[in-house]
Amino acid sequence: MKRILFVGLMGSLLLCLDGCYSYVAFNPEKTKAQFYEDQDECEKKARDYVMERRWNYSVSDEISYSRRCMRDKGWKYHFRK
Repeated sequence: MKRILFVGLMGSLLLCLDGCYSYVAFNPEKTKAQFYEDQDECEKKARDYVMERRWNYSVSDEISYSRRCMRDKGWKYHFRK
């Protein structure tokens, strides 16, 4: 019983800690409004790219294509604590 309780508490702790970290885009030369413009454009490009490749599609493809587009626009991704 103690072992089950310990494992449950450790699992809850890990889930709480996981929620504290987030992956964010950062570019000191651009504003938040420019971030949303770039993000909308990159997400549209990613959706169009995925729609062309329907037969071989995964969500991770769309996310990686969108992030690659954002990096090309000068945004860098890092973990925010």
